Amino acid sequence: MALVLSGQGEKASPILKLGRKYSAYLAYPLLLASIVWLLLLPFQTFTRNGYFSENAMMPNQVYTVFGTEEHMSAMNHIDAELALQSTAKDEGERQAGAVYRAFNSLGLDSEIQRFAYSEVPGVGSTSGINVHGVLRAGRSDSVEALLIAASWTTSSNRTNINAVRLMAGLAKYASEQVYWAKDIIFLVTDGGEHGIETWLKSYHGGGGLYVRSGIIQAAVCLELPPAQSYAGMGLFFEGKSGQLPNLDLVNIVQYISRVERIPAYLHGMVDAPRSSTWLEKYKRSAQLLLRQVSSLAIGKSVGVHAPFLRYRIDALTLSGIVRPTDPVSLEYLSTGVAPVMPAPFTVRAIGRTVESTLRSLNNLLEHFHQSFFFYILPANERYISIGDYIPAAGLMVASLLFQAMHLWWMQGSDDMRSDNPATRIERINAYYAFLRRTLPNTIGIIARVHLLGVILLVTPIAVPYAVLTNTTSTAYVFTMALASVSMVLHISDTYWMESVQRMVDWKQLKAVVELYVAVVVGCLSVMNFSLAVALFGVTGLPLVLTRVWTSATKMRRIANVCMLLLASPVCTLVLSRAALGLSPLDFTSSPFRMFLGDFYHFGSLAYPLVCLVYWPVNLLCMIVALMP
Repeated sequence: MALVLSGQGEKASPILKLGRKYSAYLAYPLLLASIVWLLLLPFQTFTRNGYFSENAMMPNQVYTVFGTEEHMSAMNHIDAELALQSTAKDEGERQAGAVYRAFNSLGLDSEIQRFAYSEVPGVGSTSGINVHGVLRAGRSDSVEALLIAASWTTSSNRTNINAVRLMAGLAKYASEQVYWAKDIIFLVTDGGEHGIETWLKSYHGGGGLYVRSGIIQAAVCLELPPAQSYAGMGLFFEGKSGQLPNLDLVNIVQYISRVERIPAYLHGMVDAPRSSTWLEKYKRSAQLLLRQVSSLAIGKSVGVHAPFLRYRIDALTLSGIVRPTDPVSLEYLSTGVAPVMPAPFTVRAIGRTVESTLRSLNNLLEHFHQSFFFYILPANERYISIGDYIPAAGLMVASLLFQAMHLWWMQGSDDMRSDNPATRIERINAYYAFLRRTLPNTIGIIARVHLLGVILLVTPIAVPYAVLTNTTSTAYVFTMALASVSMVLHISDTYWMESVQRMVDWKQLKAVVELYVAVVVGCLSVMNFSLAVALFGVTGLPLVLTRVWTSATKMRRIANVCMLLLASPVCTLVLSRAALGLSPLDFTSSPFRMFLGDFYHFGSLAYPLVCLVYWPVNLLCMIVALMP
């Protein structure tokens, strides 16, 4: 109550008096400090060298043997089985039959799983086939397991047969050894992430699988596009809703790959040379951080590792980096014919990297827990822990809170903020009357706008044919945008009437919205820092900068509305096409539909946050800018 009445001259603690005096001057310095903090993160001063917290892993402490003639023969056996299955009518059945027969010939307990899924709820159905084989460990009772996975197509829609071949060779190698303390599961899918998600649901009790093992502790996913050899490997580790594998797994794979002379670079990006200037190193680190932030914020990932992270299975994807002039890659792009195997030295290097990783994971005595689960990686083998980057989110939230405090204390007429003790009772009574008059209208405006967000959220799920195609989903978004503009104009026009001008106060409305955004960003920053920063950039930042002046002239209103239109969800969805590799004018592909699919299948937070936070807050900012 002291906080509520301190703006009306009521007695308050020294801290509240200090806050009332300086709150108007703290919001913008705190906002600037948060931006500066983010800009400082790519500097090496904020980063630390990567290390192994789990001493039992002992990476690269064994002699690797993968690459013998028997292993290469097992890889060629996949091609032979595919040729034998050439009479199959369906390509998926042909591929699944070949892998199933190859796994059986290696002594694995194998099973084929047929499934169907809808990309968005209730719209269409796509079928797929998973094949998995389990190598039983001779020194355990199938309590724990490791997993190697691959899809028949890469993220760039090329054939991934090289990864399937390598899995067959690794299965042959693993079946020859007796030191395994954990089962090894080999999984091949033709449904990408949806196939992996379906398999995981069945594996963890969803039914439909009979060949099972124990708790999966870690997974390594492979993507090897057609190529004669690879310049290295790209390492991808981001999940759909900010989930990350334990940092030990990332560090171990990078260390082993470097020793095997086929280094795994984060997102396929090589660090700036040591002889580079500080500016070149900063730009390189900033580019890598931006890639990670965009991947974690919108849920776009390379490889099929993301579904594993939802089940507390540490996973990552190793993707071969193809040189632009690679002859095998160019031939595949021109003819589409299945490529030959890469050069033997490349196959051995990648295979031994996976082999050594499996040997290290085989030493795990318990689940990964000693290293970080919250981090960002600005360079290869360097990291920034949560304690170094979370203050930026704290500064963002603080800027919203201080401005909200100032606006709350400044709401109402100047007479209610007098310090004259003789009129204290009258001021308090007038203030309570002001709150009874305005607060219900403020809550009503917020509820009406959020009701539109709920409709935006629920309609594609309740009426799935509203987003039947990418084109109709784009039309749906623009239709909701027109409805939103109509609501904004109606609400703002209503409160310009003299009879109702006293029924609402823009300072009160903005303060309540800022408190709401501060709570959402603060809570989200702990779960998904990248998404929290992105959400603040499109909601909190425009909110702080909306209607900075008490008296709003016509030009200031126009400037505010133009800024808010540029920060609107529709503009952001159009610009996000660039992050997804789509043309801004290509309306045949819809990020909105992608967000909906990720929410439906993987529980991604991007879609509900767009509908329930981003969209309503942008409309509320417009209402604040247009109110009298």
